[in-house]
Amino acid sequence: MLSKTTFKSVLAIGAMAASASAFALPNVFNDTIANGISQFDSTVALAGSTVATAQIVSGTSVYNYTDLGGNPATVTITRPNGSAVAFGSAYTSNGITTTGDVININPSNGGEAIPGFNSGVTFTFSSAINALGFEVGDWATCCMTGTRPVGSPSTGSGLWIAFDGGQAFLTANALSANDNPGYAAANSFTNFIGAIDDTSTFTSVTFFGDGFGEFLVAGGTLRFSAVPEGSVTNPVPEPGTLVLAGLALVGLGLSRRKM
Repeated sequence: MLSKTTFKSVLAIGAMAASASAFALPNVFNDTIANGISQFDSTVALAGSTVATAQIVSGTSVYNYTDLGGNPATVTITRPNGSAVAFGSAYTSNGITTTGDVININPSNGGEAIPGFNSGVTFTFSSAINALGFEVGDWATCCMTGTRPVGSPSTGSGLWIAFDGGQAFLTANALSANDNPGYAAANSFTNFIGAIDDTSTFTSVTFFGDGFGEFLVAGGTLRFSAVPEGSVTNPVPEPGTLVLAGLALVGLGLSRRKM
């Protein structure tokens, strides 16, 4: 049975879908590693900010950097439930290699409302950000049918991002290998995923895949920034996309109640 809070969320989703033009989704980047990095960095620069980076090193969960105010800051890597992540060496596919080591985020069911949520990765920042990008390996190789118990589209291998534990947005959905831009361009199962939400700033970003049974890694070099609010033109979602995001939020809420 849904709690009163969850039921109200479902009603709110319907209202949001009816007036989708009033809402905007994060600006999403999904491209080859080289193109994605270029587009992400250019967008941040055009917004008047600079990109900070942290190259993933296997076994290291905390990285130091300097924020836009010139202050020492850190980014900490964990599972969404706070447990330790499992690292691996840099991922290579058809001669293209991630720019750093990676984190194993194989999607798993485990009774979660959205498969893969707790097996994903959360980046926690001591200085608030609203832009984050990184590299993904081995996505869209399999597991594209019957893997999504909530939301729409009903099939596919999806990659999701949530800011501060809020709405989980479907940044990419693969129905075939060619939906991976790295594979479409160079037969390489590598791609760059990024998102900018300039409606606010956040201290944590969670990323996960829902292709149950799929091998999946994320990492390389983290790229992040805090752009001014309203500085990036965000896409306005179709009503169906908005419903998907809202249902994902409900799913995450139900998943958290089970932790």
